[in-house]
Amino acid sequence: VIGASGAGKSTLARAVTGVWRPAGGSLRLDVAALEHYEPSVLGQHIGYLPQRIQLFDGTVAENIARLADRPDAELVVQAANAAAAHEMILELPDGYDTWVSPNQSRLSGGQIQRIGLARAMYGEPVILVLDEPNSNLDSEGETALTNAIKTMRERGSIVIVIAHRPSAIAAVNKILCMKDGKQAAFGPKDDILKQIIAPVN
Repeated sequence: VIGASGAGKSTLARAVTGVWRPAGGSLRLDVAALEHYEPSVLGQHIGYLPQRIQLFDGTVAENIARLADRPDAELVVQAANAAAAHEMILELPDGYDTWVSPNQSRLSGGQIQRIGLARAMYGEPVILVLDEPNSNLDSEGETALTNAIKTMRERGSIVIVIAHRPSAIAAVNKILCMKDGKQAAFGPKDDILKQIIAPVN
């Protein structure tokens, strides 16, 4: 999903994840409208990486497992590997047991981004919504992000990427261009990019 600032990209992301209820119409997952799902159930099917990632008071493992009462260690490591965060986490003082909090400064923006991506991918959600996922990533992190998107697509998941930077859409196959809160164009990536990028003479 691309478009200028204020086009409605993040609003769409929040609506798709069930964070905001649409003013009109409905969003459906497997026929049922999102509001018919209990939040805890919906959270099992939708992964969300917001622009501003908030860590919780807890361990890295607990953060990836979304503060589950009994985090599944295998799923935690699986999500971390999918987000290319496993090796980075092992280098932390206490690995997956390293304590983090909303106000901590121990982790860099890129590290927090990868933990947030692992959290979004925890449990292999059916829909993965990534809002500006590469805003704090270095080139290695961007490669990991592209691979993560490909992995989720190969599993049959739908990945929605809200993007400003071209590298964020490297692994997508369709583009929705938004303007003033509405669809301006939608279709295969290459076709849409040809429409919106004027040829250079």
